[in-house]
Amino acid sequence: MNLKKISILIAVILFLVVHPRPAPADTWNYTISASDTQTTIDTGNTTAVVDTTNHVIKLPFMTPNSIAFAPDGSMDYVVMAPGKIVHYSFDQVSGKMVENNILDVPLPSNPIAVAAPAPYPDIIAITPNNMYHYSFTGSSMVENPSLKAAGLAGVAAIGANSSNEVAGIVSGQVKAYQFDQGSNRMVEMPSLEPSGLTNPISIALNPDNYDMAVLDSGEVKYFNFSGDEMVNNPDLAVTGLTNPKVVSFAGGYDIAVLDGSQVKQFSFNGSSMSYNVALSVTSGLTSPSCVAVRPGSYDRIIADGDKVKYYQWDGSALVYNDELSVTAAGLSGLGSYAPSGVIMSQAFTTSVSQDYLRVLASVNTPDNTSVTWYLTADGTNWTATWRARGTSAGSVCESTTDNSVTWNSIGDNSAALPGSNNIALWTKVNAGTVLKWKAVMATSDLGVTPEIITSPPGGIAVELDSDSPPLAPVLPTYSTCFTTTTPQLSWAYIDLDVGDTQYAYEVQIYKASDITGGNPNAGATPVIDSGELVSSDGHYTIPSSNTAGQPGPLWLSGTYQFAYRVMTWDQAGLPSPWSACADFCVIAFERPRIGKIFAPPLDQQAPVPADPSTYIMVMQNATADQLPKVKAGAMAELVVDSIGPLDNVTAVFPYTGPQGNETATVQIPLTQPDELTPNPVNSEGSQVNRWTIGFYTDPSLTACPTGTVVQMQLTGSGSVATAILNAPPWAEGVIVTEGSIYDDWFVVLQGSDDPQ
Repeated sequence: MNLKKISILIAVILFLVVHPRPAPADTWNYTISASDTQTTIDTGNTTAVVDTTNHVIKLPFMTPNSIAFAPDGSMDYVVMAPGKIVHYSFDQVSGKMVENNILDVPLPSNPIAVAAPAPYPDIIAITPNNMYHYSFTGSSMVENPSLKAAGLAGVAAIGANSSNEVAGIVSGQVKAYQFDQGSNRMVEMPSLEPSGLTNPISIALNPDNYDMAVLDSGEVKYFNFSGDEMVNNPDLAVTGLTNPKVVSFAGGYDIAVLDGSQVKQFSFNGSSMSYNVALSVTSGLTSPSCVAVRPGSYDRIIADGDKVKYYQWDGSALVYNDELSVTAAGLSGLGSYAPSGVIMSQAFTTSVSQDYLRVLASVNTPDNTSVTWYLTADGTNWTATWRARGTSAGSVCESTTDNSVTWNSIGDNSAALPGSNNIALWTKVNAGTVLKWKAVMATSDLGVTPEIITSPPGGIAVELDSDSPPLAPVLPTYSTCFTTTTPQLSWAYIDLDVGDTQYAYEVQIYKASDITGGNPNAGATPVIDSGELVSSDGHYTIPSSNTAGQPGPLWLSGTYQFAYRVMTWDQAGLPSPWSACADFCVIAFERPRIGKIFAPPLDQQAPVPADPSTYIMVMQNATADQLPKVKAGAMAELVVDSIGPLDNVTAVFPYTGPQGNETATVQIPLTQPDELTPNPVNSEGSQVNRWTIGFYTDPSLTACPTGTVVQMQLTGSGSVATAILNAPPWAEGVIVTEGSIYDDWFVVLQGSDDPQ
């Protein structure tokens, strides 16, 4: 084993002794099935609908405001119906609730929310594209444009109170409006808009003041109006809910919440909100979607499918009253998708801290919808990683490297499918052992929803990957200079993930003078930068030039002392840090070429001495028939570059003829007469140089017949080391003879024609 390999092995062993290998990186898959949803999804922090039968996750289709009691305390209530709002009043004769045709309101499209503000019997109707406020003229209901809050068109959740205030949830925020006498219109009231919301889906306004309850991220937040702004009151918050959908005021500080298939009442006990079982409806509901509490009483109505069920307080409990209930045909088909929803995974714990995560998912994003993905490894700090958006032109997938400040397109939604190895989706997160993913689903068109689906059907929907990037490669120590200008530089790939291997590497070579403390100086430019090369090799061969007029990169640097560093990538595409730089030096000849041929054979293109691009390269491994052709006895000039401080160069050009071993005559002129270039180009002992050597064979075809291969033995000596370049083995030789210089001579006979 050579010194280079021994030094690499020792470095790796020492590193692994100090840093033992941990458990491997891992992958977790989710198929939206009944079997893995229970162990994968954090239902307490999930508001999206997880359909394990059809293997799809989507926004909840909801009607948080499909019914509303009249504000006057009567039993009247309004109910959404296809194309209209139906007003029901109590009929004394039948003892039942009957449709009040005079107070019904026809609409140009299906409603998605309704509210009953003061004064009775005004109603507010929300459609996907508009908001309507209707007032009673004494004979019919007519639209009242001055009470229209245009900013609430298309919202899914609204609330109203007796103070001419109406509020709705718009793009994750509550927008509040109030009638302004001066302008005779509804104006936005920022002071009545609470802040600090993350994912609000339902809102209720206290009928007696400006207080507000908002169902936000699985809990009810209660906001008091301070006189200047809305202030969150944690004492009145309702937590511990399972699947909350709707919030409604139930008098005073009491709150009614539709949670799953139950309507739960919470009352203030003097210090906090407590569950009130007597005022809760815990059975008899099939698919409840909305609840409204009758002002001034404990009575309530609950929308359950197409049935509006009336529950009446009998002094000890809420009792279902069928006479006061109605069937509203088409009610269950109305409503809209929630503007946003969240699905969050449970924690995947690891024994080793992770700081690179990737989530892949199969998503369907119609126009105006999106799914944005977040990751955490410490269980607390979330980092945005990528999002999928639907546009009129199709889906767009975008990644972010600055936690959603900027987004970069990486293709369509297929760029993030499970099973793909998209390097752009790896995300640097705060290191930790509590791994989670989260998706925020949103739509600005409440008639459509984004979806997380399995791909292929029944396959994987979400894939979470963790990975540790490779550590900085370990570089060997080179104790002697390389004797070639194309040396092989090596390194040891180190990855703490068991079984992970090198996917790619990059090598940068600098002048040694540009390195300080093992790192390139600021602004230093590499002599050679390989760029990212996909390879598992642990070595890199420095390239040189094979072009006559183009010097090699090491020679162009003007030095023979260098340093290199290496970066590697693992199979997941994560890069290592740059290694510390390792020094190396080069003492060698390179690029032998013929720069001039005196009297070349007819079939040999002659180089132009003043034009280096015409020089004839003696390529490595060249055979005799690939060598430049020179007439026997004609001089050829060999030009060769050197790297390293050489004081002098000696050259021998042996060849074998019929008469035995011969040696060409060598001439090393002080200058090249055709171009008056100093020889060598730089002074002896310079770090790089260029040498010109003339040589010629015996002109006799007897001693040097056509086809004779002239070999080369170059030796350069200097203060650091010796450079050698021989052909062979570099090539079979440097030239091959063809004909003789004698072929250019002719005899002239001189004499007299005088017969004497």
